[in-house]
Amino acid sequence: MKKRRWSAALAALLALFLCAGCAGGQGPSGGSSAPENSAADGEKIQLTEENKAVYADLLWPLVENGELLNDWDNGPDPLYDRGGLAQQLEIVDAILEEDTMTLTAEVYGPVAIDSNTDEEYPRGNGWTIVGTYTVQSSVDDPHYPYILLGTSTVKLRGTAVGQEFLSCRWDPLENPGHTYLEAKTKAVQAQLDASEKPDLSGFDQRMVNYVYQVIRSQRMIGGPEEITRWDLENLCTQLDVLYEDPIDPVTGEIVFDPTPLDAGLVRLIPTLRSFTAHEPLADYSVFEGSDLDLLELYLWSEEGPVDLSTLRIGHTKQLSMDGFDQDITLDLSGSSVDALSIHSWSAGVSEFRGCDGITKLEINNTRTDTTLINRGTFPNLKVLQMSFFSDYARFRDLSQLATFGEDVQIDLTLSYQACNNKTVASLDGVRLNHLTLDPKNGQWPLDEPDPALVDRVRAAQVEWLDPNNY
Repeated sequence: MKKRRWSAALAALLALFLCAGCAGGQGPSGGSSAPENSAADGEKIQLTEENKAVYADLLWPLVENGELLNDWDNGPDPLYDRGGLAQQLEIVDAILEEDTMTLTAEVYGPVAIDSNTDEEYPRGNGWTIVGTYTVQSSVDDPHYPYILLGTSTVKLRGTAVGQEFLSCRWDPLENPGHTYLEAKTKAVQAQLDASEKPDLSGFDQRMVNYVYQVIRSQRMIGGPEEITRWDLENLCTQLDVLYEDPIDPVTGEIVFDPTPLDAGLVRLIPTLRSFTAHEPLADYSVFEGSDLDLLELYLWSEEGPVDLSTLRIGHTKQLSMDGFDQDITLDLSGSSVDALSIHSWSAGVSEFRGCDGITKLEINNTRTDTTLINRGTFPNLKVLQMSFFSDYARFRDLSQLATFGEDVQIDLTLSYQACNNKTVASLDGVRLNHLTLDPKNGQWPLDEPDPALVDRVRAAQVEWLDPNNY
């Protein structure tokens, strides 16, 4: 709802004012906005998805400093501690009067609940409140992950230079977090009662507690012992695992546990669609039965190289590997991966195996031997995107890109000292769709690559970035 369609919004507003009292008028995007019925205080506008979006854009300027979540007359009145609380708006009513319009919007945003006191806190502008969990709607909810905070009714007038806001009435829900959780729990109580409670005592309790927090954010639940299979299959489809280490009750310090997380609980979630691990895992074969849209693995570890020998993925549309600071070997022989994304500032992939199924490959930085990126290793590749940034003139041999056929789209970006003559020379005769050169993006840039070397690249488009536009 944050799209900035100001000119379209203003045009629609003025058009509606001009058509007040007219039958069969045309609203935004050509949709019908003829009055649905008439009342003494104005004419109700038939809402379409197109004009709902435009009207929401009209109100969005009132969101940033909390004006939409406040009562005022004779112009907006900021309430800065509510700035950023609204994340989505849905227009539910529009009344057209002689020269004004009254819009009613449901306001959606995040709410945090204190784990100990059960007190609610609205969350705005990315605030994080220690010791709380954030209530979120289900992934199939059109306002996911936000919940209803209340309703705002705004009166405005269209002018030649924009809209003039006249008044606002904010009707907040009382305890919107608890209201949502209670309603959600009541709606699914029959399924919960009929569902088995699996024994989770044998699983890594860090993972169990994380899953409990995910469920707790979506329905009322008394503790991990109340988790049901229905919860696992319906409320745990998207997991972003960032568990909290315990705090020593005597010293008050965090007790860091270096043991890799055992994510075996994933095997009880057949409907899992995305999984993000911020810490290394003990066993990567837990995904062998999964069918995922996204699997993100952050591989940084203080304990040494991350062992990926157990990696098995039933199927994933996108596998992303990030943060490793020691070289890894990537064997996807027992997996089905459509797209692969790799990023590291200080390490690389020393060997690729089993990459026949990959159709899209993205390499960002890394110290990977670039001669490994060839048609023999990735025989079915359709899209290749590579981007390198270096603070010294490291040579990357890109000559093997010439092994890919004409049907492979290849985009390459070389930034700062990665954009050096030797690397550019290795592209002699290589076919690229897009070559981006950014040699000045750093404190001590090299001389620009020799234009004669650049001319030898078979690039459909060459773009030199201008440091004045950074």
